[in-house]
Amino acid sequence: MIQYISQKFDSSLFHTKQIFSMLSPLIMDSFFVCAIGVLTTAMISSSSQESVSAVSLVSPLYLMVYAVYNAVSAGGTVVVAQFKGKGDEEQIKKAAGQMILVTPLSAIFACLLLVLFADPLVHILFGGVEEAVLDKAEQYLIGIAISMIFLAVYMSGFAVFRGLGETKCCLHLTILINLLHFVASFVFINMMHLDILGSVLSLNLARLVGGGAAMWMLLSPKSILRVRPKHIFHPDKKIMGEIFRIGIPYGMEQIFMNGGSMLVQIYIAKLGTVSVAANAVANSVFSLLYSAPSAVATLGVTVVGQCIGAGEKELARRYGKSMVWLCTALTVASLAIGLPLMPLILKMYQAPENTVSIIYSILAITAICMPFFWPSANTLPSIMRSAGDASYPSYFSLATMWVIRVGLGYLLAIPLQLGIQGVWIGMCAEWAVKTLAFWFRFRGDKWLLHASQ
Repeated sequence: MIQYISQKFDSSLFHTKQIFSMLSPLIMDSFFVCAIGVLTTAMISSSSQESVSAVSLVSPLYLMVYAVYNAVSAGGTVVVAQFKGKGDEEQIKKAAGQMILVTPLSAIFACLLLVLFADPLVHILFGGVEEAVLDKAEQYLIGIAISMIFLAVYMSGFAVFRGLGETKCCLHLTILINLLHFVASFVFINMMHLDILGSVLSLNLARLVGGGAAMWMLLSPKSILRVRPKHIFHPDKKIMGEIFRIGIPYGMEQIFMNGGSMLVQIYIAKLGTVSVAANAVANSVFSLLYSAPSAVATLGVTVVGQCIGAGEKELARRYGKSMVWLCTALTVASLAIGLPLMPLILKMYQAPENTVSIIYSILAITAICMPFFWPSANTLPSIMRSAGDASYPSYFSLATMWVIRVGLGYLLAIPLQLGIQGVWIGMCAEWAVKTLAFWFRFRGDKWLLHASQ
């Protein structure tokens, strides 16, 4: 087995030990984020079903705006990885500087829009929901919009370290921001009983500290990169153009995908508060199951991006296949470990019995489909983007999102009366179609023809 794994991951650029030394912190990073997310969602859920429903309703709207600066971060990670493959440290510093400048500015603009239009957005989009849920949703939207500014600063540093393959730095930042979020949530929600306001305060505090830490790790004289003010305040049009060339299609994908998710939330809301709460808890629990496998997509950007930067296109293809294999193996392992623990995990949410039964049915549907379709559908897009092929995975993902997840999901959930289970069946169908399309693209050469020179 060890020899088989070595054959998959040893090469002239990387060796197996190096690959797994980068992967381990990423898995811990992803799992830590998901675990804290589960715990904080459980805290909110323990306050009331209205609170967890409010968070669930607002999340797609917030994520749609968050996608703008997340796209800059994703594009920056690819550019940094490619410069790392070329061994050009000065260009890495310039790329880091552009991200430090642009990412927070985009978040400030997004924050202003959400704060100014929070009330009409919530009431227009979710007008059929109970007023208590709407009031909490508006509070949460305003608070989380403010926290996006601090998160954008954090993400610009995080993306640079991810592109460099410095996954331990990423893990340290993740532990800091999420552990602080968890402790603050416990104090504000469980001890001070501030409900939604407590969740908002904990987010802002954690992201403020995390953003400061990320900047210190990039700018301090003892940092591994030592970015200087000249790298930040002297725009480089070529680097900026490359970041946006890769990031904009991904950003558009995320914006419209979260718009689709928002539509899904709207027709889920018509199914009642129980279905909304069950969907929110199922999403939170499901994030635990894919926390380890999702780390492989992040690793793929670093590894394949550096291969492209070094001019090793066939090695990039080989590592792309290896990443899908590794993601599949971790998916199976996650299901084998996580599913038996579900009764214990679900107890934390203190959900009513009728909600729990719906959650179990959703998890059963997902567990059957996930090993076959989820790894390829979620890893191959990152592999192709790391080579500069940003448009195809983004536009195809958009098409499947709106036609299958939104359209088919609605058909199954409402006219065919399958309820919330129909929404998740539609999502599994989307994974299957994306798997076929992305493998077809990956087996060809077009995805390798977009690397910057």
